[in-house]
Amino acid sequence: MKYKKALVTGGAGFIGSHLVEELVKNNVKVLVVDNLLTGKKSNIDKLENVEAIYDDLGSDESLKIIETFNPDICFHLAAQSSVVISVEDPLLDFEHNLLQPIKLLQKLMITDCKKFVFSSSGGTIFGEPNVIPTSEKDYAGEPASPYGVAKKKLNEFIMLMLDNQKMSYSILNLANVYGPRQDPHGEAGVMSIFTGKMLNNEIPIVYGDGKQTRDYIFVTDVVSALIKSSEIDENLFLNIGTSKETTVNELVSLIGSITSWEGEPDYKPQRDGELLRSVLNNEKAKKSLDWEPEYNINKGIEELVDWFKNE
Repeated sequence: MKYKKALVTGGAGFIGSHLVEELVKNNVKVLVVDNLLTGKKSNIDKLENVEAIYDDLGSDESLKIIETFNPDICFHLAAQSSVVISVEDPLLDFEHNLLQPIKLLQKLMITDCKKFVFSSSGGTIFGEPNVIPTSEKDYAGEPASPYGVAKKKLNEFIMLMLDNQKMSYSILNLANVYGPRQDPHGEAGVMSIFTGKMLNNEIPIVYGDGKQTRDYIFVTDVVSALIKSSEIDENLFLNIGTSKETTVNELVSLIGSITSWEGEPDYKPQRDGELLRSVLNNEKAKKSLDWEPEYNINKGIEELVDWFKNE
C-alpha cells in the first residue's frame, strides 16, 4: 500500500478488525478508535503495529490523539449499526452515525490525511428501490429508517466537505456483510444470528413472511474493496455487493442444510424501518476497482459455520 499510517474507526469490530489485520500484513501502522459497544479488544489485541483508543470517536481525547497520530488515510467504519435501535432511539443514532463522524472529518482536515474511506449502507440509503439490482444513480430513494437517513446524510456531508480538498474520498455502499466475528446476539447480522441459533439447535426468528430479500457479501470481499478503493486518488461513490438477491426463507434453508438443522423458523410481525427488497448493482465497482466478489453465498456460509464450530 502507498499509505503508511492508517486510522481505522470501529477497528475492533466485525469488519474493522478484518481490515486492520490486512493493513498490518501490508506493513501499515494502524490507530484504532473503538468504543467497544459491539467491538472486542480480543479481535485486535494480538496484532503488532496497532495502537488503540477505546473511547467514543467524537470525544476530545480521541480527537486529540487522532491529530497527534496524523494519519495518511482514514477508514471510517464505526457506527451504530442496528436499524431497530435507530427507530427506538434516533437521537443515539444521530450522535454516532452523523455528528461524531462530522467532528472526525473536521479534525482530519487539519492533518496530513489524504484519503477518507467510508463504509456506508447500500442496504438502507436507497430506501425501497424501484430498480433491482439498485445502481449508484438510483440514489434518489428515501431511506425507511433513521439509520438509513443518517448514513445517506453523512454521504452528502462527505461529498460537500471534501469537494476540491486535498483529501479525496471513497464512499462504499455496502450490502449485507457477513462472516467470522459478526455478533450472533445483536439486532444486526441475520446470517450470524441464524447460524448461531441453528448450531445450538434453537429456532431462528424471522420477522415478516421471509420473502424479503437481501444481497449478502462476505467480509473478505468487503475488505478487498475497501483497500482497493483506498489506492485510488479520485473521489468514488460505489456499491459493494454481489448483485444477487436471496430471500430470508432461502437463507434459512441454506444455513439449515449446511448446519444440519431441521425445522421451521418462528415467524413474527415485520419490524418498522426494514425494507422488503435490497440488492445492489456492483458493475461500477467492478470496473472502477478491478474487483469482484470471490465468495458465493454457499462458500461464505460454510466458512462462517466452520468459524462458529471452532470458536
